[in-house]
Amino acid sequence: MVKHLKYILGAALVLGLTSEAVAGDREVLHKMIFEKKSLSVNFAQTVFSADNRVLQEQSGQLFLLRPNYFRMDTVEPDASTIVADGSDVYSYDEMLEQVTIYSFRQQLDRSPLMLVISDDESLWNEYSVTRGSMDSFTVMPKNQNANVKSMSLSFGQDNGLKELRFVENDGKYSIYNFTPIKDSELTPSDFKYAIPEGVTVDDQRSK
Repeated sequence: MVKHLKYILGAALVLGLTSEAVAGDREVLHKMIFEKKSLSVNFAQTVFSADNRVLQEQSGQLFLLRPNYFRMDTVEPDASTIVADGSDVYSYDEMLEQVTIYSFRQQLDRSPLMLVISDDESLWNEYSVTRGSMDSFTVMPKNQNANVKSMSLSFGQDNGLKELRFVENDGKYSIYNFTPIKDSELTPSDFKYAIPEGVTVDDQRSK
């Protein structure tokens, strides 16, 4: 899957909590996420090695329309686009001149990041949520064999998403910081993706 959807963050805050407490935290996070139907932000991403060296920096824009619509345009240093149109997910790498297509359902099963846009109850039930403070949460998969350990989310005073943190299995971790773009009315048509002419198409939907 696209590297933006692979990052994970290890945490142990969930240990010792009762199932009732975890369920309560999950409900609070769900409410905070879906309190705002849409989100338009600039993002800055920094990827670190396990020993805290900066490996990569990227920036771009992120647009969400809940549920199930998502667009991330990376502009620096290399242009790429990820679009979820409610049915499929398109990943375009401009340098490779290639578009990879996944089914939306495939991605629901692969990354906790999908919690940010999906209200699928079966998906939410696959994760435990722990509230670290009034505005931060850690999400951990219940499946011990999952590639993703956890994801953390931090919200601003207006309950807008402020930061996402992920760590990979090899210890690398990534931080996304968000700054709001002036509110605009997003509609499903904003997430329609037209495949550029002349590019290679790798259709993974039936695999």
